[in-house]
Amino acid sequence: MSVQYKSKETVLVITVGFLALYMIFKVRVFLSLALIIGLAGILSSWLSEKIHFFWTRLSLLLGTVSNGILLTLVFFLVLTPVGLFRRLLKKNNMTRIARGQQSNFTDRDHSFTKQDLEKTW
Repeated sequence: MSVQYKSKETVLVITVGFLALYMIFKVRVFLSLALIIGLAGILSSWLSEKIHFFWTRLSLLLGTVSNGILLTLVFFLVLTPVGLFRRLLKKNNMTRIARGQQSNFTDRDHSFTKQDLEKTW
């Protein structure tokens, strides 16, 4: 797919997005922005490529920032309270070792054959 085709597609998506925002919020600024960006994309290939370049860089930046924010929120709002709650209840199954054992691992003396690998599931 050529860069010019992708830039026209990006301009169309932005224009339709501003039109949708205008239909939802009834703010004339969105209609004006849709008209300006749509005309710029139709009349100038150079402008449509610049709009495409800016839009892709903005989406990469927003993706990077939102991933960091979302993961931070999940950590502090979900994982930290669960960990503190389990610590208060003295639930720590990860390091519990039965009496007389050195480890939670079990020894399995098994010699693998060709038939073990033919139907693994």
